[in-house]
Amino acid sequence: MKKGPLTGIKVLDFSQVLSAPFCGMMLADLGAEVIKIERPGSGDISREYGPYVNNISLYYCQYNRGKKGIAIDMRTEEGKRVILDLVANVDIVIENFKAGTLEKLGIGYDKMLEVNPTLVYGSISGFGTYGPLSHLPCMDIIAAARSGLVAQTGQAGDAPIKPGFSLCDTWAGLQLLRGLSMALLHRQKNGKGLRVDIAMLDCAFYMCESPVIEHSLTGKFTERSGNHHAWYAPYGEFAANDGNVVIAVTKHDEWATLCHALGLEALVTDERFCNNDLRVQNKDVLIAELEKATRTMGRYELEKKLSQVGIPSAAVQSLQEFDNNPQTKALNVITKIDQLGVGEYTVTNTPILFSKTPVNPNASAASSPGANSREILESLGYCSEKIDQLLADGAIHQAG
Repeated sequence: MKKGPLTGIKVLDFSQVLSAPFCGMMLADLGAEVIKIERPGSGDISREYGPYVNNISLYYCQYNRGKKGIAIDMRTEEGKRVILDLVANVDIVIENFKAGTLEKLGIGYDKMLEVNPTLVYGSISGFGTYGPLSHLPCMDIIAAARSGLVAQTGQAGDAPIKPGFSLCDTWAGLQLLRGLSMALLHRQKNGKGLRVDIAMLDCAFYMCESPVIEHSLTGKFTERSGNHHAWYAPYGEFAANDGNVVIAVTKHDEWATLCHALGLEALVTDERFCNNDLRVQNKDVLIAELEKATRTMGRYELEKKLSQVGIPSAAVQSLQEFDNNPQTKALNVITKIDQLGVGEYTVTNTPILFSKTPVNPNASAASSPGANSREILESLGYCSEKIDQLLADGAIHQAG
């Protein structure tokens, strides 16, 4: 088996639920050795999230694949010493507690630097490590609501709609991966680690490109525009006879090409649509005119016809249709993992491809909190007697 791009990098993962675990999952996929710390007993909160197979959460397994597991009671002095021994032997620590949680336990970033001065430390919190909201808990939908992301989604005049996926969580995880990569490069050049702080609120607003540009010009934020673009037309979703198709015209010559492809040549010279500004002003009428043609054809028929003449277009697919698409298969976007205690199940693959080194999502997640506790402590040089004593004292826990 070829080595991944992060082979040799060791990560201590304190994270829970989705945002930072998502980053830890990608680090493991890329070859890093990731050690997941959980509380004894119930472990990561997401172990309570379904669906389940044999009482094992597939949600947990998806975002903690490839990680070794150790269960530590961080409230005990013995547990804290174990954590600092682990910190001394890793390159990266990641966590997504509320700001100040580890500091209150006496094992925060400054304490970790004492045992590992070159440590790269990455944290995700809802609202950052300072400011009036920093003490508050946060979930994906909270960041989406506070950032304006929800308010920007949906049809004008209707109630706002939350995004269909956990965009704030996963985007924050991706930004943490990005920051950690830069911090590792900085350490390689300067011999010093960095702290990387990610706020989910910042990440949610970071996706807000067009309204911010509009604000810089007019002092106002663009109103939400539903399934169509505020600045371009036709650019959005149109009805077909078996669902919907997306068409995206942003260049002047594409407009005429689109009209000819749909058999709507008269629209090319229609004064209401002769340039993009007028098409945006007359968007509702434009949509109605185009749908006279699109409603007579199927989604994939339209996709093929328009793509052949260079018009960006796509059938609006269900997840099932996406799964069955040849392009999805070619890129290995969806893969399967053989999970201990579960069997084979489907996961999303890490979408980062390298020319000469593999991405490997095929290592199963720890099936119980502390599945590798003894193995991990032995790798630190703990003797059997010491490990047995820690187990007996309840400072650590070994599953099974």
